[in-house]
Amino acid sequence: MSLTRQVKQELVRLEESLTCCSSWELKALILKNGYYTIRHNMHLLIISVDDSAVARRLFNLLRQAEVNTPFIIRQQEKRLHKSRFLVQVQGRDQIDALLVYLNLKEVGQQLSFSRPNTVMPKRICCRKAFIRGFFLAGGSISVSRRSGYHLEINCGSIEDARAYQKMLGYFNLYPLIRKRQGHVFLYFKSAEAIADYLRIIGAGGALLQIESMRVVRSMRNQVNRVVNCETANLEKVVASAQQQLDLIDRADQLIGLDNLPSSLREAALTRRRYPDASLKELGKMLDPPVSKSGMNHRFRRLAKMFDRSGVSVDHADIKPLCP
Repeated sequence: MSLTRQVKQELVRLEESLTCCSSWELKALILKNGYYTIRHNMHLLIISVDDSAVARRLFNLLRQAEVNTPFIIRQQEKRLHKSRFLVQVQGRDQIDALLVYLNLKEVGQQLSFSRPNTVMPKRICCRKAFIRGFFLAGGSISVSRRSGYHLEINCGSIEDARAYQKMLGYFNLYPLIRKRQGHVFLYFKSAEAIADYLRIIGAGGALLQIESMRVVRSMRNQVNRVVNCETANLEKVVASAQQQLDLIDRADQLIGLDNLPSSLREAALTRRRYPDASLKELGKMLDPPVSKSGMNHRFRRLAKMFDRSGVSVDHADIKPLCP
């Protein structure tokens, strides 16, 4: 089951104890996916959704709004091989009563489907219900290693997107707007913002799953950083040790290690004995111990005595050979 479907399955199981909240959720679904038409002299209000559970939720919300005979039609989309569900309300009088109940038209007005985007719910619980209804109508959420966290809501038009954006602003959520294939979307890429959004709409189970995924992802990233850092340090130690061993071999071939100053000879012999040790570890093996910078200084002195060709020698640092 996709994360989007999981969130919607959780939302449709929520029970609204307040009639006002149910009406705002229904209003969001109708505003987003509803349209009014007349077919064969039959007046129809049709709300299209892409999930059977959301269709059942919509059916129950319509019954709570005293719609007597809503029914669901399953429609197969050949191009995408997906099913859509059309929830229909039939009859001019019934549609008129529903739109008046939802404040989508005034009593006595000609039957039409207006979209009063400036009207916003005043109660916090109703705002949450409206936001939830809009997600049920056109929301999706995904988490992947490649693209990270992504939640978007298909708002259809720029007017609806701005109205919904304003609604989310009441909860200090500020999604971005983008256009794609003729539709306008609001979206979040921040895991914190997505978690706050799920908390607002009441998807507690999905929120816990997201938080768990965030913890696992954070731990995995931290482990990877530590491993990469350790690997880089190890590679650096190995490369540095190999350079020092090459330098020691050249010194041994040209003048012999016994002719080096005692401090350099001690460093060279210890390096040969422990080729995999770090400079810090080598320094601790000497008597008296030497710091990492002290060991580095000794090998620098040795490097100054010999160039890459092995010809240049600093004779001041070479002891005379015993007769």
